[in-house]
Amino acid sequence: MKKIFLYGLMALLFISSFNLNMTNSAAEVTENESPLFMVVFNSENLPKNAEDIVESAGGEVTYQVPKAGVIEATSDTPGKFMNALMKHKDVQSVSPSLEEQLDLPEFDIVDREFATSLEANPVENIWEDGWQWDIEQVTNDGASHDLDREAREDVVVAVIDSGFDFNHPDLAGHVDEEGSRTFVPDTTNSWDYNSHGTHVAGTIGAEGRMKGVAPGVTLRSYRVFGASGGASQIWITDAIIAAADDGADVINMSLGGTRLRGQWFYTDPATGERISGGNSAADIVAYNRAIRYAIDKGVTVVSSAGNSAQDISNPSKVGDWQNSSRTDGWEAKGAVVFVPAQIPGVVTVSATGGGFGTEDRLAFYSNYGNGAINLGAPGGDLGPEDGESASKYLVLSTVPTYMDFTAGRGPEAKALFGQGYGWKGGTSMAAPQVSGAAAAYIAQQYEETGSKPNPRQVQTHLQQTAVDTGKTGYDEYYGHGIVNAYNALTR
Repeated sequence: MKKIFLYGLMALLFISSFNLNMTNSAAEVTENESPLFMVVFNSENLPKNAEDIVESAGGEVTYQVPKAGVIEATSDTPGKFMNALMKHKDVQSVSPSLEEQLDLPEFDIVDREFATSLEANPVENIWEDGWQWDIEQVTNDGASHDLDREAREDVVVAVIDSGFDFNHPDLAGHVDEEGSRTFVPDTTNSWDYNSHGTHVAGTIGAEGRMKGVAPGVTLRSYRVFGASGGASQIWITDAIIAAADDGADVINMSLGGTRLRGQWFYTDPATGERISGGNSAADIVAYNRAIRYAIDKGVTVVSSAGNSAQDISNPSKVGDWQNSSRTDGWEAKGAVVFVPAQIPGVVTVSATGGGFGTEDRLAFYSNYGNGAINLGAPGGDLGPEDGESASKYLVLSTVPTYMDFTAGRGPEAKALFGQGYGWKGGTSMAAPQVSGAAAAYIAQQYEETGSKPNPRQVQTHLQQTAVDTGKTGYDEYYGHGIVNAYNALTR
């Protein structure tokens, strides 16, 4: 077995994460492609003549979110198009249409000979045999699993992600396939062909060989990622609005990227003219509107903090760096922030790792920051030894039973547990721990009072009942502490 060199991996992760987050994959331009624009109107509802406005400017609408006042559009004459839009009284701002990525830390693939050697002693009961250190920590060894769970089926957690395996034996019965949706163009269902969404769902509410934080809660998929793991922001914006309209109680967003607080400028390749996209970057305005819409509808929105090992409380002016990596004519002026993690109202979650004698340490890849992190939760990383004991400190959860899961430590997980389970690590794995605790608390309050707490009440209660870690009181690594579902239901 080869050793894991964490410091080298951290450096590699730092570089690759920023490249994934900052690259405008959706708007990358070649000689044969037209750029994609995000257009935000002054009204938070699209004007009735929005398509006419775009067409008269020389563009074509490719996607729209009417309740956020946002469209995506393309044009063969981008400079003329931007000039015309920015002169229109109903248009607030224009920016490139950006993608989000399922950006997880990379962990070495286990030696396949070692994985094969494990098949002689397969694990039958994952939960009872102690393979879920993360859920044990958050639930006080399962003490919260059966507390006040009668109303959990009436609480819906919307997972905006890559979809679900609706037939997974540990999820079936608690997933709402009929109410799930896809926002990926040219797809017709919300089945998972990536594994990320199914893994997140298992951490929230699995009940079978493995356990989630809140068994019995209703899980609903809002698919925005395809198999390759890229999603246009406007699909995500649409999914947030839809989940809120569908009556979701919690939205889990184990995804992210970076966005500009400032101004975008576009240089017309035909004329060399530099055109302003408006004072408030359209991409971050769209996120703000969608999140605020959901919160106003009573939805608790939970987000991963990101996997770049960055202090996100101090948005350094990396505009020059960002501009140097762009090839599409766009130039950014201002500060870059992580989204949705740094959108107001979002419960932002950092990741902890197990092993090395403690489960209360920031995972090497996790973002952090004073005032930027609300809660910490287990996200996992490799433990102190090679082999199965190292993998055990990643987060084990459900993956699609119809996929041959070979990513990361997949071969080892398959050898130990059979098809349908896998290890992952990242703040993506930490966020659903908080979403599960939020859902359990909402269900308890609904059962006891007949009404559901609002997002601010949910966030405040989870923060007040978290396990203080690190510095006494609030700190930049774990926020108000490590989330604890048992405390949330008993205090």
